[in-house]
Amino acid sequence: MTGPLGGHLVTVVGVGADGVLAAGCEALVREADVLMGGRRHLDLVPEVEGQERRPWPTPLAPSLPGLLEELRGRRVVALASGDPMVSGIGTTLVRALGTEAVRVVPAVSSVALARARMRWSDEESVVVTLVGRHEARVLREVAPGRRILALTSGSETPAIVGELLSETGHPDAVITLLGDLGSAAESRSVKTAQEWAQVAAADVPSLHVLAIEFPEDAGTRRASWVAGLPDDAFENDGQLTKRDLRASALARLSPPPDSTSGTWVPGLAPWASSGCAPTPAAVRPRWRPILSAPPGCPATRYASVCPT
Repeated sequence: MTGPLGGHLVTVVGVGADGVLAAGCEALVREADVLMGGRRHLDLVPEVEGQERRPWPTPLAPSLPGLLEELRGRRVVALASGDPMVSGIGTTLVRALGTEAVRVVPAVSSVALARARMRWSDEESVVVTLVGRHEARVLREVAPGRRILALTSGSETPAIVGELLSETGHPDAVITLLGDLGSAAESRSVKTAQEWAQVAAADVPSLHVLAIEFPEDAGTRRASWVAGLPDDAFENDGQLTKRDLRASALARLSPPPDSTSGTWVPGLAPWASSGCAPTPAAVRPRWRPILSAPPGCPATRYASVCPT
């Protein structure tokens, strides 16, 4: 698919929370025939006489190809938060339309702003996106001294992450909530995981990044990218393939990244790779699903991310 914008059907322009567009994009946005984006983004940009404005349709992904086909031949610009390719609409558009149909002009991302506010380098921190994904993804990054930037998709996330960390032995992990980064309403709130678990969603800004830091003496992690969780991490009746055998079996099987296929090993649940996780399922006699939750931790949450 191609269009009048330099051979692209749509150009995605990053915009900051303060309404500042990616460098040099003011004219591009102003001269567009059609400006698309979330209502919040559209409200940040001054209206232009004769310019059509289209909020994103719902549901988004199935509607995009037809919508942009309808707009073929017109200059179409889409607004997105910060860097459109960081858990943003840019990724969705490229998947739906292909790389040749989409041009991306990023602004400063929320990740870059969060690192700047925390004074954390790229080398000393890891980014975990929870946008459209389970909050338990954070658990497999837990380690002594670890620094995590978690991209979130809702005001409920801090309490869920706080509860998960508390239930898995890390109630003292320090979580800094960075709200509305780059805007006049930017905020910062620091609490322990245990304290965040009690915070209501109504008291959390909808746009935020979580900066999570674990002390150097943090306990041994239970979730991991590496196969071979301790035997006592599973609910079982004693008929469980032992840790070394589980680790060896998965090492030989070498599941590829983001695998969605599964297999059975006696005493194990269906596995997938580190990019796709084991989940409870109906099993044959004497075969047990992985429910890798420490006492008090919701098994379905914990099991959703942990290699065996």
